[in-house]
Amino acid sequence: MKELTKRSVCPEVMILHNESSEGLHIEVALPGVDKSSVDLSFGDHHFCITGEREDFKFDGCYELAHEIVKEKADAVFDNGLLKVEVPFVEMDQAVKVTIH
Repeated sequence: MKELTKRSVCPEVMILHNESSEGLHIEVALPGVDKSSVDLSFGDHHFCITGEREDFKFDGCYELAHEIVKEKADAVFDNGLLKVEVPFVEMDQAVKVTIH
């Protein structure tokens, strides 16, 4: 019997600065997904998420406007909602440039 390929859809994602503006707060809606099937990975300026349920697979990669410290990402999954906090890379002190 031929195995059917699961349909893939992008999850609903919300990305905003956290309350202290020192990092990002990310929420990913994965309704009906079990925590054991969720896979989250970060690069310097992006993240990718997958999660499967019986009828289809959530799958998406998202670019971030800020460089983040991926090693310090903290994720909690509860009742189909993944919440992630990840800090920004500290920026060097800006130097004012005189324009002639």
